[in-house]
Amino acid sequence: MSDSSLPQSTPRRRNSLVLRALLLNGAATVATALLFVLLLSLVVPPTGVNAPGARMVLWARLVVWPALLLILMVGGVMAMRGRHAALNPIEDPESRGQRVAQRVLANSVEQSAIFVPALAALVVTLPQPSLGAAVVATGLFVLGRLLFWAGYLVHPFARAPGMAMTLTVNLIVLGWAVLLQLGGMQPG
Repeated sequence: MSDSSLPQSTPRRRNSLVLRALLLNGAATVATALLFVLLLSLVVPPTGVNAPGARMVLWARLVVWPALLLILMVGGVMAMRGRHAALNPIEDPESRGQRVAQRVLANSVEQSAIFVPALAALVVTLPQPSLGAAVVATGLFVLGRLLFWAGYLVHPFARAPGMAMTLTVNLIVLGWAVLLQLGGMQPG
């Protein structure tokens, strides 16, 4: 159901929906940060990745998951086009499902463009005992993208928890990487 297909409601009802979405978004952000910290204590850091080459291998093993998710989303766009016989993206009318699939893919590419290089910067500079954070961040990033996708299929407001999770992970990874760069941390 798109925003335009919502029943015409009073501004008060609309404001209530927006407020609920914002509260859900905030709760998802806090939950993601807490989950990140909790999982950090549970994940054993990878071993034998002190050399720069080994760290890049770790990074490559991690970013295959967001890449796999993106290819699934590309498949989703293709499937929706085939299902609705809208093979010409310029002239054929698009269904709601096609628009959702395209927006999910576009947003996921944008978020991945932040996450993937930030994760690389984090992996090469994190001290060895903290490398489990890269594994946790990758898992939460992929989970956030899946929640975003599923939520978008339900209603545009329902995408908020997945978006909040993704944004929180991106802010943590990028912020941590920047702090390590500013501090001149050497891996080890």
